[in-house]
Amino acid sequence: MRNLNLDLVKNPVIKALIREQAKLPEDFKLNICEDDEMYLFSLSNAKEDGGDEDDRDRALVRYYAIGRRIRDAVQQVVDWHFGGFENVPSFLDFACGYGRFTRFLIQEMPPEQIWVSDIYANAVKFQTEYLGVNGIVSTGKPEEYLIDRKFDCILANSFFSHIPERTFTSWLHNLYNLLTENGILMFSVHGDCLLPAHIEMPANGILFSAESESQSLDKEEYGTTYVTEKFVREIVGKVSGGKAFVHRIKKGICRFQDLYVVTNKLARDFSELNFSHHPGGYVDVAAFTNKQNLYLEGWAADVNPDGRIEEVQVLVNGELVQRCEPFYDRRDVADYFKKDAILQSGWNCYLPKNTVTPEDVLTVKAINNCGWEWILEICSVKSLVGQRQSQSLLGSTHEKLKLVETQLEAAKIAWEISQSKLMITEPKLEETQTKLEETQTQLVSAHTQLEQTQTQLVSVQMQLEQTENQLIHLKQELERSQNRVLAMESSKFWKLRSGWFQVKRLLGVAGE
Repeated sequence: MRNLNLDLVKNPVIKALIREQAKLPEDFKLNICEDDEMYLFSLSNAKEDGGDEDDRDRALVRYYAIGRRIRDAVQQVVDWHFGGFENVPSFLDFACGYGRFTRFLIQEMPPEQIWVSDIYANAVKFQTEYLGVNGIVSTGKPEEYLIDRKFDCILANSFFSHIPERTFTSWLHNLYNLLTENGILMFSVHGDCLLPAHIEMPANGILFSAESESQSLDKEEYGTTYVTEKFVREIVGKVSGGKAFVHRIKKGICRFQDLYVVTNKLARDFSELNFSHHPGGYVDVAAFTNKQNLYLEGWAADVNPDGRIEEVQVLVNGELVQRCEPFYDRRDVADYFKKDAILQSGWNCYLPKNTVTPEDVLTVKAINNCGWEWILEICSVKSLVGQRQSQSLLGSTHEKLKLVETQLEAAKIAWEISQSKLMITEPKLEETQTKLEETQTQLVSAHTQLEQTQTQLVSVQMQLEQTENQLIHLKQELERSQNRVLAMESSKFWKLRSGWFQVKRLLGVAGE
């Protein structure tokens, strides 16, 4: 185990997350194996997002939150078919990894009714020893995967989204044959809708690329796979001899991978499987005002057909301190999801200074009308404010930076052209050298502009602070002037003066 496990219980951010996400927070298994590729992948993503000392916390939050999100998807299918986890006699988590999902599953079912299977023997060992489940080490070849028992519920999450066509059918056939008579098989895939627009799906409905997040598996055997619904249905029909029923839940896993449900018996129609996605959202702005109130602004949206956001909740150290609803338009959100129904997704709120400090843990979550909730942000107030303010300042000079990048790219192209011309013929050497010097001058100029832009960024921030101070000063002057006027009007002299002017008006001798 790496040291990352030693202080997980004491980490205030993780404590707040598990309090929100785990069914039994006190019994939740926090430890993560040092070889867990899903955690390492989350850590690399957190580093790409920016930051330094908070990278680990963001990676941990992402890791646990995805495990919970997978559990929520599986739970809806299990509730539809079995009426709850308590009615599932046996569960196989195939291609289980190091337990990102299983640690949530053991809070729903007894560990002795759960089997995990993975090609990494160390992953199986970690889960059997730490989570207390049964383990089966998998193989690289489907024909060598020989199991002498069947299972009532099988999950293969993010496995068929990685294997090539030559093993896709064989592995699906293996897992299908491991089902009990009344069992269900769930597996996820990359749907063809995830393909970039410039890439065309082959006629057979499957496209494989030798690229994946795994740093140890052969990418020719474990890459990235995209499939059409027609392809999946044909393969299921083939391996089941036309016996199985199959249902597709579009982007059922984390609103990304399609989730397919296969069963030989339909106790209930698939139309009764009312699957709901989690709401989504983001905290765009987090900043302390001059009066030290915490201002938050962002968006929250629900993509379900009849879904809506009931409310956005803000918690400080686990205690609810503020709630609000989306009330203003966010065209960027509606365009991204291609859904005008979520146009009114913008929200904001203030937290009074006496309710929050920079060291507190802040949790912001959105709740939809189906009762599903999703944490938009959970971290220390100091970390959130620092990150969002930096994003805001960087955004204010976005166009200038784009201009500099364009100039740099043009200079690079000019330099490459100069290099090519340098090799064409000797008589043009002097002319090419001159152009090369001009190109280098352009590069220096572009770098200078970049430095000037960064300086302007600091200047803009200072001007903003000065303007805020001026506004405060003007407000104070206005209040003092108003107080002087009120004092004058309430004085004895002012009342005598007003009475004298009333007499003059009655006598008709009042002036302008």
